[in-house]
Amino acid sequence: MQIKGMDDFALHFAKDLLSSYSNPSLFNPIWQNEILKNLNMSPNTFDRDKIEQMIADPKSNEDALKDLGQYLKNVIMQFNRLVDLYAKILTFDSYIVPTNADEEDYKTNKFKKARKDVKSWVDKLNPKSTFPKIMSGVLLEDAKFYYVRESEDSVTLQEMPSKYCKIVRNTEHGHQYAFNMFYFLQAGVDIRDFHPDFIEYLENFLENKKSTDTYFYWQRLDPIKAPVFKFDETHAGLTPPLLGLFLDSAEIANYKKLLKTKTQLDVIKLLVNEIPMHSDSKGAQTKNNFAIDPGTAAQFTAQMQASLPDGYKAMTTPLKVHAVDFNQSQSRDNIVGYGQDNFYGSAGTSPVLFGEKNVNGTGLEASKIVDESYVIHMYRQFERFINAYLKTKSSRYRFKIHFPDITIFNRERKLDQYLKAAQSGYSKTLISVALGIDPDDMISLLMYENSIDMINKYLLPLQSSHVQTGEGGRPEMDAKDLGDAGVKTRDLQSNENR
Repeated sequence: MQIKGMDDFALHFAKDLLSSYSNPSLFNPIWQNEILKNLNMSPNTFDRDKIEQMIADPKSNEDALKDLGQYLKNVIMQFNRLVDLYAKILTFDSYIVPTNADEEDYKTNKFKKARKDVKSWVDKLNPKSTFPKIMSGVLLEDAKFYYVRESEDSVTLQEMPSKYCKIVRNTEHGHQYAFNMFYFLQAGVDIRDFHPDFIEYLENFLENKKSTDTYFYWQRLDPIKAPVFKFDETHAGLTPPLLGLFLDSAEIANYKKLLKTKTQLDVIKLLVNEIPMHSDSKGAQTKNNFAIDPGTAAQFTAQMQASLPDGYKAMTTPLKVHAVDFNQSQSRDNIVGYGQDNFYGSAGTSPVLFGEKNVNGTGLEASKIVDESYVIHMYRQFERFINAYLKTKSSRYRFKIHFPDITIFNRERKLDQYLKAAQSGYSKTLISVALGIDPDDMISLLMYENSIDMINKYLLPLQSSHVQTGEGGRPEMDAKDLGDAGVKTRDLQSNENR
């Protein structure tokens, strides 16, 4: 039976490919390396006009915009650092709680084992290391596609090639995607590098069990085992979250070119020699009556040019001329800075975070709140993925993970909040989470300290610098507590003491 959309040669090739997996020598490591790099690297370059065309129609340029985001991250350092900042704002500190057990269950061995298994799975996944990498990709492309791979020692989210993935449905577990099985017909692609499920998918694909389906080569994947992390879940289309900055990012490169041209023009000097003219008896210059012949003028001009430094040009003319100076000192002194101001203004992120401006206490704190609110909703997606998967790990006792809304900016504020709550009898677990310490590790640490009687061995309280000899006054306040006027006063005092 003829398979729709696939000729006999391709079919035979695919079957031979599937049967050849027992012979590793048939796979070229150079091809495989290229396949891996194509997952999230693009060699394309883009000019301003092309960028304008793509961002004007994101629906028709999904793949091209993915490449553009990668290109800008590679060549525009301001864009690179902004993506890195957003990707790392979330700390992914977490705790695990049971959802269907009571106090008596907590003491049983079955419960303890179930919790230990769940905790072990989460530790193998290592959210603090895994999820920021996913965030970086999501910020560039809007959606990233993965497949869960488990082994005895680790849990890995294998990145799938985005250009072969299509969102097909929205489920209670988030978006579901289908995978184009033609991906495995490429030279260098080794299906053994993927989950064993894909062997079955490929066999079904080759057997053409759904020959009446025009799109039989698209394999729907289980949304629990194949999660989609998408920055904007309100629609299935892929629109990079930072799309509005793509043109501003590209403009920084253009401004750098303008600055280079301006610098070159600033050093160019043009020396003009005027050829003298013969005068008549009345002292008036006669028409075309040069006092120096053209050959002699050319000879002296050449000698002058040979003695001039780079950037200077000599010329000779019989015409009256004005001084020519290409120095554009009256124009904007900081062309690149103008481009950066536009970039950070569009981003809504304070350039103070990147050392671009002087410290502004109140404005900086407000900017941090805006930045963390931009990405904090992603916590709920990561919780949803883990909690759905945890339901497959325990049959009797259920557990869920929670990522409190802790960020690199509000950790100190959250710690203070949780400490006050703990003093009123609320959770102590949140204190260790706000400290960035796993709650189980905190318990182990406290037990260890008690076992070696650390409290009695360190009777004297640790002294802070402001109470030591030679120091006086209270500890220095944070910039966020001072306000703009206080920050300026501190800076003036600091400069006077230098």
